[in-house]
Amino acid sequence: ITSGGRVDAVYILATPEEIGFIKPMIAMRNGTQSGATLYASSRSAQGTSGPDFRLEMEGLQYSEIPMLAGGNMPLMQQALSAVHNDYSLARMYAMGVDAWTLANHFSQMRQVQGFEINGNTGALTASPDCVINRKLSWLKYQQGEIVPAS
Repeated sequence: ITSGGRVDAVYILATPEEIGFIKPMIAMRNGTQSGATLYASSRSAQGTSGPDFRLEMEGLQYSEIPMLAGGNMPLMQQALSAVHNDYSLARMYAMGVDAWTLANHFSQMRQVQGFEINGNTGALTASPDCVINRKLSWLKYQQGEIVPAS
């Protein structure tokens, strides 16, 4: 929050229903042209959202796993079909696929500094003490569409 009371950026943890209330309240408080950047977790994303929701979320940026960001369409379709379009369970499905991949490449990750796996849950790397790190994709709502955030 700036010294003038304006919000510069907000990271929101909310369901799609909750963010549908929160984002307009921030816009009302700051004005729609305030320039405040709004970020959210994938929990706020609604994979089956309609055009009204996407237009109302204009400018909101959110993190998402690459599989659900369009990085692996065949696996995304397979996962969503297997879990009846439950996006939370599809994320777990992608985590299982990546766990298998990590298990098969673990020795390489430990031995080759900078070794990276472009997984379905993100870009995966390992620290020298074998801590797995993950970098997510960022998307944003722009003119009623979901596009990569730059």
